[in-house]
Amino acid sequence: MAGPANEDKFYPNRWVRIILIATEEIVGKNGVNALLNMGGLSNYIDNYPADNMKKEVPFAHVGQLQQAFWDMYGARGARAFAVRAGKKTFNDGLDSFGSVATAARAAMKIGSLERRIGLGLQFFAKFFNQVSDQEVSLTDDDKSWYWSILVCPMCTNRDTDSPVCHLAVGVLQGALENFVDSDKRFNVSPTHCIGQGDAQGIVAIDKEPL
Repeated sequence: MAGPANEDKFYPNRWVRIILIATEEIVGKNGVNALLNMGGLSNYIDNYPADNMKKEVPFAHVGQLQQAFWDMYGARGARAFAVRAGKKTFNDGLDSFGSVATAARAAMKIGSLERRIGLGLQFFAKFFNQVSDQEVSLTDDDKSWYWSILVCPMCTNRDTDSPVCHLAVGVLQGALENFVDSDKRFNVSPTHCIGQGDAQGIVAIDKEPL
């Protein structure tokens, strides 16, 4: 069963613009144009969304772009590209996060590494919910944090037999690398996906560093 249509859900222009620019740096201008053509998104060729935070890009377009990666590069290649693009999207868009990045970093200067990461992820989830129609929540247990995606652009109109939320994996990896002032790395992996019929997407972040 395909993921929901999410016809009334939108992403900020700037976020999709950054995704496309980040993808261009990975696969080149011609590669992005080929992806856009394959995804039925030729209207974005040489016409990226505006550099503002207005919610004007339909979730369906995000899903189409992600599906184009799968169609062009296969599952393994698409996962690798999505993670790289997601990480670069966070890094390139950090200035756009403004006060939430500043607040997260301030909160993460005190306490244990686990506490600081948890606070940073909570700030980040709140920011997602405020500026986009994507809905996320954060929970945890002794072993992991769980980034739960309740309304997902990446799964929109997609039917899959495995998780396809790898753009979120890359974004979260970028967030951890920016918010954590250390050389530690953490395993980030999608475990559930709306596109494969799960009630929500879940990305697990191990609390024990690699």
